[in-house]
Amino acid sequence: MFDEDKLLNHLHREEDRILGSHILDKCEQVLKYHKTQATDFLNPYQLELAVPLIKQIAEINYKKEGGYPRAERKRLVIFPEYLFPDLVEKQIKIYQLDGNFAFQRLTHRDFLGALMGLGLQRKMIGDILVHSDFAQIITAAEIQDIIELKLDQVHQVSVEVKEIEESELVKPVKHEKEIMTTVASMRLDSVASSGFGDSRSKMARDIESEKVKLNWKIESDPAAEVEIGDLISVKGRGRVKVEAQRGISNKGRIKLTLKRLT
Repeated sequence: MFDEDKLLNHLHREEDRILGSHILDKCEQVLKYHKTQATDFLNPYQLELAVPLIKQIAEINYKKEGGYPRAERKRLVIFPEYLFPDLVEKQIKIYQLDGNFAFQRLTHRDFLGALMGLGLQRKMIGDILVHSDFAQIITAAEIQDIIELKLDQVHQVSVEVKEIEESELVKPVKHEKEIMTTVASMRLDSVASSGFGDSRSKMARDIESEKVKLNWKIESDPAAEVEIGDLISVKGRGRVKVEAQRGISNKGRIKLTLKRLT
């Protein structure tokens, strides 16, 4: 059908090869049974890895589903090439959660925690859009019954769950803080420590503990090179985008503009 070892030959990291095998297994199921298959929700790094694999296999097609065009987490829906993409059944569900949030401000972590508290895995959950008085969540279609029957509380706040259409999604306004800083080098530990306000040694420990992602990919090397446009995230603390380089200071340090995203 296809040579899996050959298709995965360029992937060296264990987690990348596991993901690649997952994608190819879905493709094999489509070819063998002529039925639509959907991957887990993937981040942008994983999507960049997965899509080229699918494109190398004849007689199948795919589409991305995340609820809205700029969704960060999306599923790849893989189907026989003779099917029209618009007629392929959607593999996601979108819900709005309403509740009395006036006296308790709930965060992305609260909503994610409530979902995972139902026994759901992160890979079955897409973007979570949090607003002041409601939230909207995108999930895999397979967990519809769990969401609709069991999700009734988020961090001690009772919630009402209703399914909505993609057109009803409200994208939240991103909160950004611009940081003007200087760094000795473009090493990950140096740039990240400036963006998150930590010492370089603490950030290096976080990186080595695999708490830091560079462009959605776990990076365990504090000396990894960072480039303009890169996105750095620290588990539970948000993200920093390397926005621009503004030259060199009188002391020979690199002047950077960073954006802290929360």
